Amino acid sequence: MSGGLSTHLRRIPAGVLQWLGPAFIVFWWVRDLSFQWAGNPEFQHGWLVAALTGFLIWDRLESAPVDDSPSTSYWPLGLGILGFPLVTVAELYRIGVARSPAQCMCLSLGCALFLVGNILLLRGPRTLRHFAFPFLFFFLAVPIPKILWNPIVFTLQSWVSILDVELLNLTGIPAARQAHVILLPNGQVGVDEACSGIRSLQSSLMAALFITDLILHRLSAKIAFFFLGIALAVIGNLIRSYTLSVLAYRHGIDIVDKWHDTAGWSILGFTSAGVILLAWFINRLENARAAESGAQS
Repeated sequence: MSGGLSTHLRRIPAGVLQWLGPAFIVFWWVRDLSFQWAGNPEFQHGWLVAALTGFLIWDRLESAPVDDSPSTSYWPLGLGILGFPLVTVAELYRIGVARSPAQCMCLSLGCALFLVGNILLLRGPRTLRHFAFPFLFFFLAVPIPKILWNPIVFTLQSWVSILDVELLNLTGIPAARQAHVILLPNGQVGVDEACSGIRSLQSSLMAALFITDLILHRLSAKIAFFFLGIALAVIGNLIRSYTLSVLAYRHGIDIVDKWHDTAGWSILGFTSAGVILLAWFINRLENARAAESGAQS
């Protein structure tokens, strides 16, 4: 039996066997994250990020450097030594306490260090640079620890509630702000995490980074598109929360629950369509400028 197994193993190309370790790390990493993706509404987009990351890697395979050489420095060993305690602490916390965003981030950093070390050891620095973008893109699917997450959400909630109150007053609707709550004459509307725009912001970041990598070439165009995509998400969710406040003022507070999810999906559609149109427009400008430069030369 063992002789037969050894014969089969010898038939497997050595290039495949050497990647079994990194493949196991990726499987372990994604499996751990999948529990957060399934249970945390704020990170259900993780499944899509994983699929898009796979596409970005596949898209780069044909152009991967063939003349790269494995690293002979101590970097792979050093990265493995740095990653080991992170993975160990994350697994001990998961077993002894529970899964959490902080635990996922700790494990992700450890797995990332292991993978970077393996790529350097098996292929080399040029290959690592070639696949750096999809590698970093995948971190959009990693839950953010509360110590970093809460300040972002609270800041967005404050901005949205302040702007909403100003817009409501400008349009003749008396309103005041108390923390993240909009006070109306007939009740109050809370600006929760969804209304703050955090989900649309995550989707916009994902779409903006993915599209810029695929169709835009100039660094200036990529930067402009990235920030314009974020602005679209903020504007869309400001419209959402303002609309819900107007409906609550005119038809009663109870109508907010009825239209809350519908408004959310509508703004998500608005943001997605806006990002696509924006990418098309910037791509047209980029192509026109390239054609003009070619004609002049």
